[in-house]
Amino acid sequence: MSQRTKKVGSTGWMGPRYGIRIRRRVLELDRARRRPAACPRCSTATLRRVASGIFECRRCGTRFASNAYVFAAPPPIVRTEKAPLPGNS
Repeated sequence: MSQRTKKVGSTGWMGPRYGIRIRRRVLELDRARRRPAACPRCSTATLRRVASGIFECRRCGTRFASNAYVFAAPPPIVRTEKAPLPGNS
C-alpha cells in the first residue's frame, strides 16, 4: 500500500479545503511543534510541549513558558558591575 500523505503530512485531513498556503503554514508549524527542543537548564533535547505555551523537560522536570507552538529560549541574563559615578565615593 502506498503512503497517501507523503506531501501533505498531518494536514491531509484538510483535503482540498483552506488553500495550499495555509495548509503549508500549518504543516510547518506542526513539524516544528513536534520537534524536541534543548532544555535551558540541563541542555538536553528532551523539552516537550505540554500545552499551549508550556514546555516541560522530561529529564529534569522543569517547566518553561514560551511561544505557543515552538520553544524560544529566554535571552541570557548578563550582569555587569556598574562603575561609580565621577565625584561619588
